[in-house]
Parts: sequence; structure tokens; C-alpha cells
Amino acid sequence: MAWSVTGIGVGEGLALGRAWVLAPASFDLPRREIAALDIEPEIQRFQAAIAQIEEEFEVLRAALGQEPAAEVRAFIDLQAVVLQDPLLVEATVDRIRKESCNAEWALVQQFQAVAAQFDAIEDAYLKERKADVEQLVERVLKALQGTENLSTVLAQQSRQPDDLPWILVARDIAPADMLLIREHQFVGFATDSGSPTAHTAILARSLGLPAVVGLQTLHGMVSQGEEVVLDARAGVVVGSLDDALRDHYASQQAEQALEQEKLKRLKTVAAKTLDGQAIRLLANLDLPDDARAALEAGCDGVGLFRSEFLFMNRQEPPTEEEQFEAYRQVILVMAGRPVTIRTLDSGADKDVPAISAGRGHPTNPALALRAIRLCLAEPELFMTQLRAILRASAFGPIRLMIPLVSGPQEIIAARRMIQAAMDSLRSQGLAFDQAIQVGAMIEVPSAAIAIDSLVAHIDFASLGTNDLIQYTLAIDRTDSEVAHLYEPLHPAVLRLIRDVIKACDRANTPISLCGEMAGETSLTRLLLGLGLREFSMHPIEILRVKQVVLRSTLGDLSRPVGRLLRLPEGKKIRAELQKLNV
Repeated sequence: MAWSVTGIGVGEGLALGRAWVLAPASFDLPRREIAALDIEPEIQRFQAAIAQIEEEFEVLRAALGQEPAAEVRAFIDLQAVVLQDPLLVEATVDRIRKESCNAEWALVQQFQAVAAQFDAIEDAYLKERKADVEQLVERVLKALQGTENLSTVLAQQSRQPDDLPWILVARDIAPADMLLIREHQFVGFATDSGSPTAHTAILARSLGLPAVVGLQTLHGMVSQGEEVVLDARAGVVVGSLDDALRDHYASQQAEQALEQEKLKRLKTVAAKTLDGQAIRLLANLDLPDDARAALEAGCDGVGLFRSEFLFMNRQEPPTEEEQFEAYRQVILVMAGRPVTIRTLDSGADKDVPAISAGRGHPTNPALALRAIRLCLAEPELFMTQLRAILRASAFGPIRLMIPLVSGPQEIIAARRMIQAAMDSLRSQGLAFDQAIQVGAMIEVPSAAIAIDSLVAHIDFASLGTNDLIQYTLAIDRTDSEVAHLYEPLHPAVLRLIRDVIKACDRANTPISLCGEMAGETSLTRLLLGLGLREFSMHPIEILRVKQVVLRSTLGDLSRPVGRLLRLPEGKKIRAELQKLNV
């Protein structure tokens, strides 16, 4: 008899394959007494496991090549840094010596001591970092015990019959392993933990992999090699398939493949509603190499180039010349299409060691010295980036966007810095666009509420809904304990989006939306009904959103969307929204 487990779907795909169950490393390990003569060999065994993990990270870095998944690079770098942390490594060696115990026991005891420190701090961001350390400790334990990790899984998998592709089932998957999953025969993954807005889920969406997360009990239910269906659209994993159920899902999978082929035909079709309203579909980029994929998807330009990824995985910030070449590369690939570059948005979940080194760790990183606040506090750093962006503007249309703006004061201060950068370039006879547009990301509730006072100081605005939602609802979207409360359809969030769009329209200020909401096809008609005419998203989502646009009539949306905004809670809005999407 068929069984099913429900979780949270990531993406819109469906995958049929065999389950590869990746066993978690056990943290419930016995303590073994180590004889005095065996202590140094035990330490060497631990250090060999550390070296093995370091080698795995090097293999992962080499596998990245030109892969446009900048977040993966960042997470590999983060775990590599944690692997060298004295609190984890040196303290474990000290425990082995002082307590004459086995390496596994010493490592787990040290992890629990570190974890207790994380738990004592009431900060959701730091609790998420505890999960990063836990993933790394699990990796080391597997190396010590000789049990399978993802690398050994891939080696074994290559020797398995390939009549069906594989679906990875795990308690959790480190973001650093996401690329390897896609490059082999895995067609999706399912995890007991996780939320749709956690890093791994966001990476899965950007890589085009269907996934279901937050399944809680799946890992202990499914058998190795069992045929399963992973339906990200419904957020469900189904097993023990009979012939009728297998044929049903195989038919749906065939329809999905056909639909993907049809979508490719829309690449050159103008994004217009049935009543003739043109809609601009832009791409979000992390690195310059992303630009070609965006162009292949038929984007109208770049609505968000996250410049902070140029600052990651390095000991020193990039030079002006390095930044200039990166920005110019994107401009040249876009061939006249506009490119919006967001200035450095480090901090919170995007730590940049080259900048944060030497600074104390803030109590609440999401509300600390980050983004434009950091740039204004570090004028030399900001000036270097502004000069690079301005120089690149001589090669094509660039828009300069300031993140985490709370009110006019940051924009006024940023414009003074931009003017100073222009003056310095003029004095050197260097070319730049003297009429470059300067805009703001609307992601802080104060900026959204007081938008009328802000539009006088900006040339355009972009709604950053990822942060806007979590700041409005006081929810850390990466914290699995409260992630279920992260609700894009909360009435307060939708009314803020509506009010910002209306205010920008009154002021004739262009407004776009560049958060995850822009790529959710179930929200496209809602956003159109709220007045949005410019969407920016992962390149892989552009054609799906375009299809919804082509099938929509604006005249049929404004009244029903207005009724939705009068509903008292997100759950009711979501139920009514289904009718709008029929």
C-alpha cells in the first residue's frame, strides 16, 4: 500500500526515482579509554579525518569551475573556516590528551560545549550558525568512522544500475554539497529538516532542483533503493508505488518535460498581458558568470547584481580594478540591457571575513552595522566600489542601488559619496555616466511606510521582500523553529507592497520587486493586481513567470486582489488566491 509524507515543496518540479538514503552520523557514541601509548596515534587519526574533509572541500571548489552558484562557494568557504576553528579542532585534541579518550567522543563533547554557547545567546542568526557547525562535525565523524558521506555516495551511485535516476534522502544536506547533487544522477532531494527559505532550499531553487524539506520522519521510513516520487508542487514524497500510481506520476513527469520544452519557445516572445500591458522580467545575479545564463533565459536586463559575492572567499576586499572588470563583464554580456548593481550588502547571513575580521560579533547581526550603514562607516571601502561601478557605467546602462535604506538620510549621504567619486574620476579624466540612476532597496518597514518622503531622493526603487517580510513579521527566515511563520501573504506584508507601488506610481518612480516572491508563479497575478510591472528573479524562473503573464488580463485582477487584501490572515488569502490562479 502506498505511503506519503508531507513537507514543504521547493520549486515546481516532479521527480520519479530511487531513494538513496544517506545515514546521519550518530552523535550518541560510546567513550573509549585510550592507552597512553595510543594517544598520539588517536590524535593523528583525528587530524587525518580533518585533512580528509579539507581535501573534500578542495574537490568541491575544483568542481565549481565556472558554475554560477556563488552561494555554494560562500558556504564551502564558511565550513572551511569553521574546520580550522581552535574551539573545535585544537580543543578536541586537548580533550583526547587530557581525558585519554577516543576522537569521536572528544569531538562530540567539544561540539556540545560549543553548541551550549550558541544556545545561550538569544539570537536566531547565531542559532543558524550552530547548524553549520553541526553539519561539519557530522562530516568529520563520518570520516572517523569510515561511513558514507556524499562523496562516497556518488562513487557508489556511479556503479549502480541506472534504469532510474536517484533522489537523495537525508536528515539534512549542507549547502556546500548542493552542486555535487546536481552534477550527478540525483534529480531532487528530500530532507527531514529545513525550511523553504533556508540557504539549502534557496540554492535548490536557483539550481532548478525539485525538493521537499521539513519532512520530519521520512529518513527513517524509506528503504534504500525504494522507488519514490518527489512532488515539489504538492510538497509530498510518495513511496510503495503500485503500477497505477507509477503510471500516473510517469504521465505527469512526461507532461512536465513537454511543458519545459514549450517554455523554451517563449524566450523571444515579448512579456505582455492579454490586454497588452508590457511587463519587464529581469534577472538576479550573484557573479558575472551568471549573466550568460540570464541572457539565455530571455531576460530584459539585470534587476539585482549582488556585489557582495565579489567580496567573499578572500582575505582582502577586491580592488577597484577587480570590481570594475567584474561589472564591465556583466555590462558587455547584457549588450545594452540595463544592469542594476546593489552596493555591498554584507552582514547578517552574508558575512565577509575580509571586512568583519577584527570586529566584535554583534548581538543581532541582522540589525547591526551592515549594508549601507557599513559602507558609510567605511568610506574608503565604499569609495572604491563606487568608483568601479561608475567606471563600468561608461560601457552600458547601469543603475546603482543602495540596500537596507531606512529613510532619506542614508540616500542623501550615499549621494554625497557618489558625487565625490564622480569628482575624483573627472579629475583623472576617466569616463562614466554622469546621469547614472541611483535607487533604494525597500526592505526595511520604515522605508516602506514613509516611502513618500523617500521617493524625492531616488530615481527608482526595488522591493526586497525577503528582508521586508522577516523585518515586518519579526521572523528569522533561516530559523527552522519559526520559519513556518514566514508568510509572504500576511496582510501587513501585502499592504506594504501595495502602498510602496502606489507611492512610486504617484511620483513616476520606477518600482520593481527582486525578492523570492518575484519568481513564485503562484504570486504573479497577485503582484500584477497590486500594480507591479517589473519583476526580478533567478534566471531559471523567468520563462515560467512569463507564461503566467502571457495568460493574464490586468483588467480581471484589480478587484479580486483588492478583496484579498481585506482578508484577515495569510491562510485565507492563500485559499482565495487559488481561485485567481485558475
